[in-house]
Amino acid sequence: MTAMKCEAEVGRRRILGGIAILGLGSAATGCSFRQGSEEAEARESDSSSQYIFGYGSLIQKESREETWPKASKAFPVSVKGITRGWYDRVDTVSWGPTYLGAFPDRASTCNGVIFQAAHGELKEFADREKGYKLIRIPPVDITMLDGRSAPPSGTFWYFGSASRRYVSQEFPIVQSYVDVCVSGCLEVEDEYPTSRTAKFAQNFFTGTTDWKTPWINDRIYPWRPFVHVPQANRIDTLIRDQLGEEMFRSISLPGAGT
Repeated sequence: MTAMKCEAEVGRRRILGGIAILGLGSAATGCSFRQGSEEAEARESDSSSQYIFGYGSLIQKESREETWPKASKAFPVSVKGITRGWYDRVDTVSWGPTYLGAFPDRASTCNGVIFQAAHGELKEFADREKGYKLIRIPPVDITMLDGRSAPPSGTFWYFGSASRRYVSQEFPIVQSYVDVCVSGCLEVEDEYPTSRTAKFAQNFFTGTTDWKTPWINDRIYPWRPFVHVPQANRIDTLIRDQLGEEMFRSISLPGAGT
C-alpha cells in the first residue's frame, strides 16, 4: 500500500465511500454505527448470497482487494433510492479529507458496483467501516449495467451515512481519493462495454452532489501524475467535462491558494 493510501486508510472506510455491506464491523475510528434488526437479519441470512454495493472507492478493484483479495469481481449497477455526496468524514485529532457518503432518497439514483461476499469477507469489509447505518437495498431498485436484465438472486446492502458534514478548510476533497473512485469507474467501462454506453464514469460525477472547494491536488507528482496515476489524463478530462473548467482550475496544490 502506498504512503498516500496509508494516510487515507482511516478514510478508506469512507473512501470506500459508502460500502454496501452486510453486517457489523468496525475500524479504528472510535465511532459506532447503528445496531438493529437489519444487522441481525443480515447475520442470519445465507452468506453465500449476500452482496455489497460499493459507491465510492470500492468501485475500484485494487481498493476492494486490499480488504479481501477474492473481492476482485464486481458488476456495474445503478440503484434507485440512494443519493451520494461529499459529506462524510472520519473523526480524527488532526485534519483529514471529506469522503463520499450516502443517504436514502427515492428521487435519486446512484451508480456503483455489487460484489458477493461470504461471511468472513463481510467481516473484513465491515472492520474498515464504522459510523454508518446498515441499509438494505430492494432488488427491484437495482438496474444491472453489465447486459443482464436483472440482478443475481441475493440480499443487497449498503452503509448509509449517519450525518452530513460538508467540505471545509480542515476537511477538503483530496485528489488522491477522487482518483481512486474515478479510476474505478474507468475500469468498469473498460471491462463492461454496456456500462460505457450507459456513461458510467460521467454518471459518477452527475450522480454525486456537493462538488466544491477546497479541493486539494495531493497527487505525489502533480505535474507528472501519470507516474502513479495511469488514468490521470482521463480523470482530469472527466473533471473538466463534467464539472467545468472553473472547478478544475480551482483545484489547488498543498500549501497554495485556490
